[in-house]
Amino acid sequence: MKTLILLLAFILTINCISMAQRNPREDKQNSIDRVDREKVENPVRNPDQKREPIQPPNREKENPPTVINLPEPDYSPPHCNPHPPIPYDGPPPERPPHYPRVPPIIYNPPALDELPLSEVYELGILNLDLELYSEAIKCFNILLTDDPLNYEFYCFRGRAYHGLEIYDRAIKDFKNAVKINKSYADGYYYLGLTEISLGNIDEAIVDFELAAEFGNEKAESLLKKYFKY
Repeated sequence: MKTLILLLAFILTINCISMAQRNPREDKQNSIDRVDREKVENPVRNPDQKREPIQPPNREKENPPTVINLPEPDYSPPHCNPHPPIPYDGPPPERPPHYPRVPPIIYNPPALDELPLSEVYELGILNLDLELYSEAIKCFNILLTDDPLNYEFYCFRGRAYHGLEIYDRAIKDFKNAVKINKSYADGYYYLGLTEISLGNIDEAIVDFELAAEFGNEKAESLLKKYFKY
């Protein structure tokens, strides 16, 4: 019996607590309703409501922010080579020890005695055309030693002596040439030029006449131009 009474009392206590939570007191309701709902601005209920613009704070009015105009960065086109070589101003690198020094190239032309006579002749004519008269005389000396009766070699060597203004040797070589070949027109022509260089005009005229007679056209034109033949 006591157990039933205690159980009923416990159940009643729980029911009272639940009812109190469901029905709060009037003072709590009044505290919620203290807010004047008509004064609350609701933009959904009052869509035509006009609001004042938001004013900046007082600190911005007193100290306005300073605007800094930074210059635009300079645009430079990219380099073709993004990794240019680094210049080196130091001393030149030393040669590795396993590289021997290259000796200078020295050209030693062969001696004239070692060359064939055909090359000596070509070299003598080349030196004569280049006005290397001393070298030409060396070549024709070798040729005349091999062939002392060649009148052309005497004439070539006489021309080289004439270029060096050694006229007595030139006359001797030209006379040897026309002595070997008495109809050698070039020998008489160059002999006449050498006589003119020495001032022997009469001997030069005789030599030019013989050269023109044997077919030298240069001697013939000189006689017509300067001596009226």
